[in-house]
Amino acid sequence: MSVEQKRAFNKLKHDLEPWRNLIVQLDSVLTWEKNYYPAIIAATISAFYLLLWVLDMSTVTTLALAGLFALAIDFIYPSVSRFLFSPDNWNGNQEEQFERVCTQLCNLKLILTGWYEYLFSAKERKSTLFVTVMGVTLLSLAWIGTIINNLLLMYLITMILGMYPGIQEKSVFYKIKDYFGCAVNSKLQQLREKNKKAD
Repeated sequence: MSVEQKRAFNKLKHDLEPWRNLIVQLDSVLTWEKNYYPAIIAATISAFYLLLWVLDMSTVTTLALAGLFALAIDFIYPSVSRFLFSPDNWNGNQEEQFERVCTQLCNLKLILTGWYEYLFSAKERKSTLFVTVMGVTLLSLAWIGTIINNLLLMYLITMILGMYPGIQEKSVFYKIKDYFGCAVNSKLQQLREKNKKAD
């Protein structure tokens, strides 16, 4: 880790210090420490989008209420957290988990900054290619937005983002690949045996 990265990590850790208990709890849920956490994530996201669908608010109203909710949480949580989480209960495992989350957030920030710099350096180097690629990408997104309901699209994106840390932590993709790989191999083996018997 470079000096600049270390400085960014320390600043982020310091900024998130009042939220550390909540962050550790949220990380436990998102990485599926318990078997029922995926169901809780799916139910919470589904209930939230069902509420949005029933209320049928305009985009401006939704954004304003989301901002108001975030402001209220930011104002109320530091006071309430003293009653919810005792500093004496904070242990080394939680500190390690908190530092791991801070490291992941720093890495994500570096990746996004790197992509941002790459895109705008590409704009200066190959402006025609940049405009073409960005134009096609944005037109594709606009086309997808017209054929799929926007609330459904946001629901699917949120569900994927909510489930992704747990899927990655539990190596779900590798397990599915191994399962289907074994199933395909056993079917191929059976076909070979049938062909040998037929011959």
